[in-house]
Amino acid sequence: MDDDLRREHIERQNDPIRVLALSDGVFAIILTLLVLEIRVPELSGDQGLGDALREIRPSFVAFLISFVVVANAWARHRDLFALIRRTDRVVIWLNILYMLPLALLPFGSSLLARYDHDAVALELYGLILIAIALTRLAIWAYVTARPDLLYVPVEPRSRWNRAAIVTIPTVAFAVAIALADKAPTVSLAIYALTPLIYFVAITVARNKAAPGSAEQNLT
Repeated sequence: MDDDLRREHIERQNDPIRVLALSDGVFAIILTLLVLEIRVPELSGDQGLGDALREIRPSFVAFLISFVVVANAWARHRDLFALIRRTDRVVIWLNILYMLPLALLPFGSSLLARYDHDAVALELYGLILIAIALTRLAIWAYVTARPDLLYVPVEPRSRWNRAAIVTIPTVAFAVAIALADKAPTVSLAIYALTPLIYFVAITVARNKAAPGSAEQNLT
């Protein structure tokens, strides 16, 4: 009986449900903070509403970019934890580490909204995106290398394919950082387009995936 209780305790302790609950709560707060940056403009003098809205356009752009980034991050997180049967200490702390750059995203988005052509704001935003990608890659590499944590082992090809899908946008973000000083508009465009290209890559990988492979279940 003691062995049964001990086994039950271990299973409950390693159940990923609490990790998911914390993560979903963080994602929800991030999305809320992002939209709070968009404020109804105050009209002054003969200024029309159209002119006032054009003044806050950078806030809309920063919000849309960051919203897509967070939505993408949540979907990838969901896909990963759909494979995980149990967690361990490393998974828990890697997941918390993953939440760190995500929690900084509203700050980076605010900087981007106010200083959308400033090199420092663009570089900092890119560094946050790279940190999100790298921490996600770290969780993926750790978990998929340990079949005992998964419902079904992930094939080596699927491991490398998913790693490549994360790595390519990371390179694009690094390019955006490099261009932030000399070509801020191009840098901003890379941040805007890369998550969409990432979504296209996921769609292609899903359509071309072999039956039963992990790529078939990508969101």
